Amino acid sequence: MKENRSGLTHQEAHIYRNMLKELHQNEQELHGARDEEIVKHAEARQENEAQSRTPQTV
Repeated sequence: MKENRSGLTHQEAHIYRNMLKELHQNEQELHGARDEEIVKHAEARQENEAQSRTPQTV
């Protein structure tokens, strides 16, 4: 990394801010996708449990 004695240039600061924005956006998308997967698995588990409690007729 660059030695930072005089701070970032305007261009460097702009690039840095954009990188942080992209990082935060990616983190939010990742957490959203994880939450969706958790909900899907929970719903599937509940459905399987409900089916196993219901008597099956053949």
